[in-house]
Amino acid sequence: MMEVTSLTVLVVPGVSIATRFDVLPPLPAASGVVGIAAIIDRPPATASLIGLTKSAEIDALLGPGTRASAPEIVHALGNGAQEVVVSPVLGGGAASLVLNNADGAPAVILRARSNGSWAHRLSVDIRALASGSGGTARVTLRLLAAGQVIEEFPDLAGDRNDPSAIFDVINTRSVHVVAVDPGFDGDDPTPGTYALPGDGSGVPVNVTGEATELFRILAETGVDETGLSVEIAGSGNAITVRVSRTGAVQEEFTRLTMDPDSARHLPAVLLANSALVTLRQANSLAPAARLPAATTAPIPLQDGSSPNAAAYQAAIDRLGDDPRINLVLAAIEPTATSNTVRTIHQALVAHAVQEAENGSPRIALGAVTAGEQPDLDQVRDHAAAVRNRRFVLVSPAGAAGAVAGLVSRLSPEISPTFKTVPLFGLTPASYSGSELNKLLGPSHNALVVQQRSGRGIIVLRGLDTSGDQISVTRVADAAIRETKAIAENFIGQLNSSDARAALRSQIIATFTRMERAGALVPSTDGTDPAFFVDVYSTQLDFAQGIVRIDIAVRPVRAIDFIYATIRVKN
Repeated sequence: MMEVTSLTVLVVPGVSIATRFDVLPPLPAASGVVGIAAIIDRPPATASLIGLTKSAEIDALLGPGTRASAPEIVHALGNGAQEVVVSPVLGGGAASLVLNNADGAPAVILRARSNGSWAHRLSVDIRALASGSGGTARVTLRLLAAGQVIEEFPDLAGDRNDPSAIFDVINTRSVHVVAVDPGFDGDDPTPGTYALPGDGSGVPVNVTGEATELFRILAETGVDETGLSVEIAGSGNAITVRVSRTGAVQEEFTRLTMDPDSARHLPAVLLANSALVTLRQANSLAPAARLPAATTAPIPLQDGSSPNAAAYQAAIDRLGDDPRINLVLAAIEPTATSNTVRTIHQALVAHAVQEAENGSPRIALGAVTAGEQPDLDQVRDHAAAVRNRRFVLVSPAGAAGAVAGLVSRLSPEISPTFKTVPLFGLTPASYSGSELNKLLGPSHNALVVQQRSGRGIIVLRGLDTSGDQISVTRVADAAIRETKAIAENFIGQLNSSDARAALRSQIIATFTRMERAGALVPSTDGTDPAFFVDVYSTQLDFAQGIVRIDIAVRPVRAIDFIYATIRVKN
């Protein structure tokens, strides 16, 4: 026998009122969120997703070097992505280059901001200006990529007190590299409490375990030094600086480091944020030996190591933590081999398929490599290796982020076919009509971005590798997301006819909105509706707490071809 719990029974005559609220319909699902697995400049201590809504946030949240190691993030945001969710790819090491002075001793270490072999494409050219005594007075440092100058820093000085000091200028202005004093590479300040003298000379802070001055702490201009002291504690990425007056802590700065690429670089933080003290960095070399010698030819950065495919796989899997993501891609280094790129793209396919089964459908994008792009057979092989309605293979190389931004800013029912794509300096693909017939044909399909006379740089056809239109899959994905969001609100409700009717009415209302927006359409002859919804529960389902929803939808399709017949009459 089933026990029934009744409502509170009144004893004193009166009125008891119970209020029951209907299930609210959810807001429409987002359609412009792009997930990107990428090597970033400043990965978090614990791997986690990082969201950005504009390019200006990249430097603060990911580090400026991310613009060089993962330009796809910049391209996606620049082309209109509502939000980019970045999953850091961990591992690897940074490429570097030691620049020697005229005596052949190390004067400057240049280190790529982000890990990976992508920096092997960078090279450095030094031009020196001789002083009257025959030494080097100033240098101009140029950073090149593929033979083209991408950054130039003129008239750099060796003195850290000069506004054009080589270390300070490069570390604050370069997107690609940081400059490190070779005598202080990896060194931390000696922990202790430093009392500032009253003569304005400041107090030196030495390298841990050495008698070499690392930097000097002074009172800020106009600040009384009486009773002022600075305590330094910790090492590595956990240095703490406390500024006190007569024993009372006035300022505290935590999680500092001597790494010039960090947002918590100790000298930079104190100079920018302390109202009581300032800091003057020291040089490890004599004045005449601080600047690098001129080079006869550009010298490349070396010894960078890239994260392996497993690291990309882990980052891609992490994108599943955000169900709002609609499009996914991996920012893969241009130095990666074709086999590595295809392996990562296959991981993206598997991720997209799995997330679709979990009710968070998404489309994966990837670009051909620079080596594959001019070879049709290799492009076709690549397309075959990742053939799936949830994967889009883009040509030219490096354009996946730009295409993702374009697609994400369009409503799901709008096809990217013949839409203009800014490529941010990338060269569009250049295929002949015969070659395009092979790339856009029924067996192998790529999304080609190419110059078209009168229209600019456009997507020729918005196809996935299975040959279907991207917009069709996006509309179907929108239907999945909307249905899941509505249905989840009814979990825990009573399985009554009223609840099932409410569930059905909310789904119908959502699909009616999609039909009015043009995303769903009836058959061309008008005999079949744009969608069909049935919500029911059999007696066995009822006993097991199951409600079933049967849905059929017809996504709109874009016009890809127009055949015109002209009859010329006399």
